[in-house]
Amino acid sequence: MKISAYNVLFLFIFLSCSSDTKFSDVSIGVTDFSHSKYHIKFKTDTDKEANISYWDNENDKKITDNYPSDNYDIPLPFLKPSTQYSFMINSENSNSILYSFKTKDLPSNFPSFELKKDSLFNFDGYLLFRTQTNPGIQFMMDDSGNIIWYSIADSTLSRPFNKGNNFSYLSQSEKTLFHEISFNGDTLFSKNTDSEILHHDILRNDSMFVALTYEYIDFNSNEFDSLMGDGIVIYDSKGNKIWKWNIFDHVDPTSESFIIREDWSHANAIDVDYDGNFLVSFRNFDQIWKISSVSGEILWRLGINGDFQLENSDVFYQQHAIHKIDKNNYMLFDNGSSEFRNTSRALIFEIDELNTKFKKVKSVFLPDDLFSFKQGSVYLLDDKYFLFSSSVNNRTVISDNKGKILWDLSSDHSYYRVYYINKNFIAN
Repeated sequence: MKISAYNVLFLFIFLSCSSDTKFSDVSIGVTDFSHSKYHIKFKTDTDKEANISYWDNENDKKITDNYPSDNYDIPLPFLKPSTQYSFMINSENSNSILYSFKTKDLPSNFPSFELKKDSLFNFDGYLLFRTQTNPGIQFMMDDSGNIIWYSIADSTLSRPFNKGNNFSYLSQSEKTLFHEISFNGDTLFSKNTDSEILHHDILRNDSMFVALTYEYIDFNSNEFDSLMGDGIVIYDSKGNKIWKWNIFDHVDPTSESFIIREDWSHANAIDVDYDGNFLVSFRNFDQIWKISSVSGEILWRLGINGDFQLENSDVFYQQHAIHKIDKNNYMLFDNGSSEFRNTSRALIFEIDELNTKFKKVKSVFLPDDLFSFKQGSVYLLDDKYFLFSSSVNNRTVISDNKGKILWDLSSDHSYYRVYYINKNFIAN
């Protein structure tokens, strides 16, 4: 049986293949063009568990969670556009007849892409993107370039977004407003931060939310009346602010060697280290700082004029996306510099905190035409490939550990970061 493409599509009442269960009032609920989610709605004659098996190819059949009810509304969030799907309803030993429907086309304002890939390369997961334009669009793509999920905002979205807990993502919609949202489109958490102005990064750390902030201080000089510096704020699962840090409480700009400018420190990434302390990337300092999550003390500084001795080949510039890989290994996107090195790379390194030692583990350079002097990110994919966002070039690439490009996506939009999403992360 086929289902025509309407916003809500009603079917005739029918019986399952088994006489044990009666399925009735079956329909498909289709959201508007702002979201790719579909719902299968139906009723049974008794209260029992049911699920949906669905597929566009028999070899790639998916099954939802079991839902206990007698009046069901089961979401199917990860479907390719313009694609014919089949589904069956399953309840204990009963199965419905086979149904099919075609998903809607992508909206006309959706980003466009051109994908070039090595025929022998593939990955078993998804890439999560977010545009920097109005309207803000978030979407996931598989290794063949198929869009399998999207959500479109009614305005420009702020840059900070991240993976949340299982089956969710974090999103900042305004400078003082962030959310945790499930991939089904349900808002799990929302917080208005009032005077805390968020920027660049936000993450989940167990039950807490950690974000970068900024604030101004008065500064008397011939050029500036004020300086903008960065901070950290933590909220618990109920939205209570439980900790705050600001750079000006610990550092006097006039006693440092950094250039005095209105946007003084420009933090752009934060992660939680193995011991619960914070790793913060300060782009304008060419440094990573480790900051105590208890006292706020600056435990060490890594980078130019920092606490660790670096060889010339170890120096990084205007870096982004600092994050830990494991207890001893860290990774960042070294943007490079228009003045000193017109190439960008992934830099993996070890830190021996006890002996203040830095060790470069791996350096993977992008081709010169992917130099990204600002923005950008890099993350490991399947522990052996490198997922790069070259933001200023509107390109997302995956390379091997020698820098050979295996997957190359060009777009008419720029993406501040791109994340790899393991299929297990979004499995219902």
